[in-house]
Order: sequence, then structure tokens, then C-alpha cells
Amino acid sequence: MYHSLKIKIISLFASLLILLTPCSVMANETGRVASLKEGQPAPYSGVLFDETFAARLIAEEEHKKIECNLKIKFELEKMEAKHALEMANVQATLDSLRAQHSSFVDIKEQEIKRLHALALKNPNDNANWWFGGGVAVGIITSIVIFYAAVEVQK
Repeated sequence: MYHSLKIKIISLFASLLILLTPCSVMANETGRVASLKEGQPAPYSGVLFDETFAARLIAEEEHKKIECNLKIKFELEKMEAKHALEMANVQATLDSLRAQHSSFVDIKEQEIKRLHALALKNPNDNANWWFGGGVAVGIITSIVIFYAAVEVQK
């Protein structure tokens, strides 16, 4: 997540840098300025601005810089808020999964204890029955094999 935010900030900065580069190149061109009185001939051809219009141009430029800085600040705060929300969602999911895992482990431990107590309470001591059953099956099997062998010889 941090990597994604870092990439977004770098791409936003690079975009602004690319957009503002031509403006700074054009702004570096120096022009000529001459103060004129009314009725005085102009020393060169060009556009004549009065002081009010020149002040307006300067104010617009400052206004655009402030507006751009506000947009950048807004977008950064918006990305930070989005990042904080995503982190809160991930943390909530992690906490939920940890609680779920803990409850599963507790349930398994309780079931193991219950089954262990049940096994100790009712011991499965059927060894005598198993021995007797094995002897009986062995005797019956021997008789059947002996009978089959006698019948085959006839």
C-alpha cells in the first residue's frame, strides 16, 4: 500500500513538473519595459498595458500558483485519507481473522479435552473379547480347512 501511495505522489509531482516546464521556459524570456507618458511616442512596437492591467496579470499569476498549491494539498490529503481508510480496513480484517483463529483454537482444545475425558471415563478394555474372538475364528478356520482338504481327497 505504501508503495502504491509513493508511486501516485511521484506521478502527480512528475505531471505537474511536465506541465509547468513550458511555462517556466516562456517566463524566462525577458522583454523590454518602458514607461510612457500620454502622448509620448513608443520606443518600440508592441502591446501597451496600463498599470491596472499589469497588476491584474501579476495577481492572476499569483492566484493560479495559490490555486495549484491548494489543489495539490487537497489531492495529497485525499490520498492520505484513502490510505488511512484502506489501512483501517486491513487492520479490521486482521483483527477479525485473529479473533476467528483464536476461537477455532479454543473450540478445538475444548473438544480434545472433552474427548480425552470421555476416553478415560470409559476405557475400552476389550482385550479379553478380542483374544477370545481370535481363538474362536482360528479354530473355526482350521476346522473348515481340514474339512475342505478331506473332501478334496475323496
